[in-house]
Amino acid sequence: GSASRIEILNATGFQLAELSGSTLSGGSNFAGEDYALFLVDNKTDGEIRAVRPGEREQQIGVQRKLDRYPLAVIVSRDPDYVLGKLTEPHREYRYQAVIISVIVLLFCYALINIAHRRKRLYEKLLYSEREKSGLIDQLELEKSRAYQLASHDYLTGIPNRMLFHEIAATELSRARRSRKLYALFFLDLDKFKVINDTLGHAVGDALLQNVATRLRGVLREYDLVARLGGDEFVVLVSEITAEERIAEIARTLLAAISAPYPDLEGHEVQTTPSIGIALYPRDGQTVGELLTSADAAMYTAKKAGSGTYRFYDASLNASAARGLELLARFRQALKTDEFRLHYQPKVELQNFDIVGLEALIRWEHPEHGLIFPNDFIPLAEDHDLIIPLGHWIIKEVCRQLAEWRKRGITLVPVAVNVSVKQLQDELLLETILGALKKYKLPPFLLEIEVTESCFIDDIESAKNVLEKLRDEGLRISLDDYGTGYSSLSHIKTLPVYALKIDRSFIRDIRNDNSDAMIVASTVSLARNLGLKVVAEGVESKEQLMHLKVIGCDEVQGFYLQRPVSAEQIEPILQKGRFDPL
Repeated sequence: GSASRIEILNATGFQLAELSGSTLSGGSNFAGEDYALFLVDNKTDGEIRAVRPGEREQQIGVQRKLDRYPLAVIVSRDPDYVLGKLTEPHREYRYQAVIISVIVLLFCYALINIAHRRKRLYEKLLYSEREKSGLIDQLELEKSRAYQLASHDYLTGIPNRMLFHEIAATELSRARRSRKLYALFFLDLDKFKVINDTLGHAVGDALLQNVATRLRGVLREYDLVARLGGDEFVVLVSEITAEERIAEIARTLLAAISAPYPDLEGHEVQTTPSIGIALYPRDGQTVGELLTSADAAMYTAKKAGSGTYRFYDASLNASAARGLELLARFRQALKTDEFRLHYQPKVELQNFDIVGLEALIRWEHPEHGLIFPNDFIPLAEDHDLIIPLGHWIIKEVCRQLAEWRKRGITLVPVAVNVSVKQLQDELLLETILGALKKYKLPPFLLEIEVTESCFIDDIESAKNVLEKLRDEGLRISLDDYGTGYSSLSHIKTLPVYALKIDRSFIRDIRNDNSDAMIVASTVSLARNLGLKVVAEGVESKEQLMHLKVIGCDEVQGFYLQRPVSAEQIEPILQKGRFDPL
């Protein structure tokens, strides 16, 4: 075009030809000019870096020397023309850049706006969540308060009739498995209406509050105390070891409530309760039945006079009196040798050989005849008589073993039961070792049986005592397994060599799948822990065969032999085995 120029120079800088637009010319001499300096440089080509002689500004272009000829070609273009050509695209690019920048700015603004909105929304949601959480907490508080008001007596703060029924029903469902007694005490305050009418309702209310406090104070933490209404209170006591203990609890409640109330709104008040007692399951299978029975017993107590208690089962009133009589004679019975030991064999299930005996205490009372341990052991436990009784049993077992040895009867280990209090006796180890030494008996002939309750209060102390006994050569077994709180993972840390499955699991082993599964799993897991398993309370051939099939090691029970005196067990020991099949 007219704005372009092509020049051909020789090696000295002389212009051989020039084509500018459509005009062809030549003859200019650029020798020595900056414009032609590239001819003498080593560079073969490059951009034009000098102003062409005769012109005001530097052209845009390139210079190139030809390789095979002493010539150079310069191609240039007017800068104004080039820039003029670029102006329109630059303008378009500028418009596009502006538009894109505006779009980006609008997009960023939109993003910022969205972010602000999301932040405001998040803050509102957070505030809403806090409000909702606060409302939920408030509702929970109100719910708890409402439940407290609905389930607890507003005056005394103890459970009311509704909550009592709910908790008592749960306790009774658990009692069906337990071998312990559960007792419901129904208390009614004597002459409460007179106190209310003469001294005012404020005094009556204060009396009810104090009665509730005293009841809670003399009972265990997990015993249930409730107010049914008016001056009627109920107490559910669980896991009682003997009927005699129930009478003691009743006397404790009587004494606690009958003590004077020195300052009730400025008045000294004294009242006594009438107490009716119903036992589960003897007097009722449900909470309602027990309440009805205990209420009836309470009215019998009222008729008998103020400050008394009565059992729903009239025979138990005589039993309570008998308990006091036995307690009074207990120490004398120890001195006069009224206690006897009966023996029940333990039989291994492989060949039905007799592998041991269990010594069971009996009381040969001069008036009441033969008394079984359930009637007097709880008395001994509650009045610290179990330790001297335990010492007597240990010495008597060792004496009897020495007597059998003297008469040529084959000896087998004899197990004695040891209670929690006996394990706390500092003289226990000395008594056992002394008796063994006196009669020159090896330690393995005396076995110790403990129940799971021995480990509830102070497991480390009980464990230490049993480890000392084991180290002396005695064997220890865990009695009544399954009725307490131990687990096999816990038992493996105890120094026991055998588990005795409680008779309550054996009784229905053929008809109750759950009992059968419990026994089978106990046998399997005990074997994995290297422990023997002994089943108590075997009373039928079917139970015996079932236990043999699942791999139980030893059994004892009425089907094989009832507990009998030392004289009666001798021929059985001489025979040495049973043939139960």
